[in-house]
Amino acid sequence: MRTPADTDTSLDTEPGATAARTPFDLAEADRLLTTTRSVRRRLDLDRPVPREVLLEAIDVAQQAPTADNAQNWRWLVVTEPETKEELGALFRTAWEFHRSEMTQRAGRRRDSASSRRNMASAETLAMNVARVPALVIPCVLGAPPDPADIDARWMVANAHKADGDPAFSVRPGHLRSSMFYGSVYPAVWSLQLALRARGLGSTVTCLHLPFRDRAAEILGIPRGITQICMLPVAYTIGTDFRPARRHPAAERTFWESWGRGQ
Repeated sequence: MRTPADTDTSLDTEPGATAARTPFDLAEADRLLTTTRSVRRRLDLDRPVPREVLLEAIDVAQQAPTADNAQNWRWLVVTEPETKEELGALFRTAWEFHRSEMTQRAGRRRDSASSRRNMASAETLAMNVARVPALVIPCVLGAPPDPADIDARWMVANAHKADGDPAFSVRPGHLRSSMFYGSVYPAVWSLQLALRARGLGSTVTCLHLPFRDRAAEILGIPRGITQICMLPVAYTIGTDFRPARRHPAAERTFWESWGRGQ
């Protein structure tokens, strides 16, 4: 017997059948995708997040695609107040530097109502990150590839080959670098979607990474493990998130070559 999961709507032969029959409720799927926001000020700092809810969401994230099916991500969840406070101190120090650098570099370009709101939102998170019920740190086994080093080693290893040999002209550095990060961020986004579906909010932040060695020491992360980012996770205050203002796809999409529109 065929189940809904076994049904391939692309095999329908009736006119318009594929358009009429989709495997998901598109309205609900689109609502989830377009209202999963970076949540900072509307995180409920007083409501605990059950471990089983976090594990459910991480189980969903585990289904994300990954290069070569490596599944080389790991998730470190921090809920102990003392540990969160240590990470929070690093976070706040990095925020002070980052805020100053952003102000100096951006100047009047960021002196807008939207920019001030974003800055205030980030400030709120920095001051309260240690109070967020759970901090989730996605990690990847291994060190980030150095494209220049990989290319240099490749050229040395293939120097004996003729110029016409494809291996001589290949430069795999950026490929491997893209695979490294491209294999974990889909899982990070899947986690954020799964959290949103369960009434929780999150945001991707990297402000602890300027002190990654100290963070690794605090968390017992061994050498050779790369911390990717941090997601402060909490139930949200209200659920009425709306799509953000974005340019229409047609204005930001090229066809066949760069700069070519519809």
